[in-house]
Amino acid sequence: MDHADELKAQYLALLDEGHNEQVYQRFIEVNTQLVPRDFVQNHGVHLSLVLRKLAFGADFKSDFFFLSKSSDDWNAVFIEIEKPSSRFFKDAGHEYHPDFVHALQQINSWRAWLSIEGNLQAFVNQLSTIRVPAVMQRNPTNPKFVLVFGRRAEYADSELRRSRIRAEERDDFKIITFDSLAEGLPGKHQLWLGSRRAEFIDLQNEEIVDNNLFMWADPHMLTVSEGLYKKLEGVVANNKPSPFLTTRRGHVMGNFHPNALKVMVRPPTPAPTTASR
Repeated sequence: MDHADELKAQYLALLDEGHNEQVYQRFIEVNTQLVPRDFVQNHGVHLSLVLRKLAFGADFKSDFFFLSKSSDDWNAVFIEIEKPSSRFFKDAGHEYHPDFVHALQQINSWRAWLSIEGNLQAFVNQLSTIRVPAVMQRNPTNPKFVLVFGRRAEYADSELRRSRIRAEERDDFKIITFDSLAEGLPGKHQLWLGSRRAEFIDLQNEEIVDNNLFMWADPHMLTVSEGLYKKLEGVVANNKPSPFLTTRRGHVMGNFHPNALKVMVRPPTPAPTTASR
């Protein structure tokens, strides 16, 4: 069994166990191939980076968030996950379950806040570390929303239920089930996982995903673990300069930024201690 098949089997088994939302959040964070790719444009997930628990406004937090760009604009993709046991419909008929109503209201609240003049621009200004190259920051940003909710089996045998769910979708809003995250895994690469702390991006990975983030983002604005830093040292030592393939920042395409090792290194988390009696 290859890695993608093994991950799919492990994930689908976990869905059947009925855990709370945070168990599934953490599993997706560890296995970022499972992050939805809806609204990805032709340049892919920007910098191969997804942010966890990204706060915006005074009251909102997106479980996952990523940017994706074309030559003309950006998609800012906000992802809300509920839990596999959340219900679309009440037991009988086709009336929405309160679980689904609440989730739809959450997305509507996000859309409403971002539609208020100035809010969207203020939000994207906070992402300047990763909205690179700087020349593209002037391009418009389009908020997009993905709701990961429930299981496919709840509506698979009912065309009316399927059509009711589809009717809630918009050009900027996609509803998918937890089952769908396991589809097409061989074609979904691992992502950098980060948390935004002020203007800094705190990377959670212990392994190198790819070089895009370290080619384009300012390394001074990234924090990494000691283990990841040691792996970066090995890669940067093997950079092979090419005078013909430089970016507008002046560093070499296909290699890490010459200043990649200027990242901030987190001190190791101290091991828990047992209180003496």
